[in-house]
Amino acid sequence: MSLKKITATILCSLMIMPAIASASPSIRDCSALPVHAQDLQSAYNLVQNYGEKYGIDFDLSYETFVKNYNPKAYNSPSDYANSYISILEPHQKYNYTMRNSSGSNLWHYNTGTVLPHKANYSSYNLLSTVKKGDILFEASGGFGITAHVAIVEGIYYSEAQGQYYIRLIEAISNGISRSVLDDERFDDRQGTIYRVSGVSQSQIDKAVDFAVSQIGKNYMLDFKKDTSPYEKDWYCSELAWASYKNQGIDIEEDGFTEPGVTPRDLRDSDNTILIPCR
Repeated sequence: MSLKKITATILCSLMIMPAIASASPSIRDCSALPVHAQDLQSAYNLVQNYGEKYGIDFDLSYETFVKNYNPKAYNSPSDYANSYISILEPHQKYNYTMRNSSGSNLWHYNTGTVLPHKANYSSYNLLSTVKKGDILFEASGGFGITAHVAIVEGIYYSEAQGQYYIRLIEAISNGISRSVLDDERFDDRQGTIYRVSGVSQSQIDKAVDFAVSQIGKNYMLDFKKDTSPYEKDWYCSELAWASYKNQGIDIEEDGFTEPGVTPRDLRDSDNTILIPCR
């Protein structure tokens, strides 16, 4: 198809969709649209229908869907839709809404500022390796999204258990919570530790403070990449990313990434470094 025909097709599509064009400035950017705008609408419907079929609770507006579409990165709008479905799929596979409120049978989640159980640090060097502000990546996490991440609040001492332990801030299915990392969880969730590079201690402290300030808010997978401290809900990797983004550090993978900010984006970022824990 010639360039003139492609341009005419796009303009024709826009003329018959005035309401959508006025609602979303990105739709007026022809470079962000496929040849047939209705294909993008169909792709959006595919994602929404998948969520409805499996009872997946997420927030994705058509405006956000169009804004994030990059025709150079996908073979087709349906390919773009599948990039969302691949992220949502673990939600359906794990069926975490049928499990307990943390999405796991481990005791480590939503523990607050106390250590309710003896933590196990016999296999790894977590206590001597992990630092405040580090990012925990869990390959088999999956709170409604592929993998899971949390930000390390610090190492604390429990009078009740008579030991030091690692405390996390994370967005899990029952909200933004404090949790615990030890060897048991590290093994069970296939954990790895990543450290943010090129960051000062002051930026680390402020990033953790930001995450702490969000405790008690709701969990929601919304793909919008929010950064405001007044945001009412978060998903796991969005919270960790925003905590550093607000300090001028972007820990999302450079270049084309998955929709929203995913755990893999943080893992593969040029601004995070794998820290061995053996």
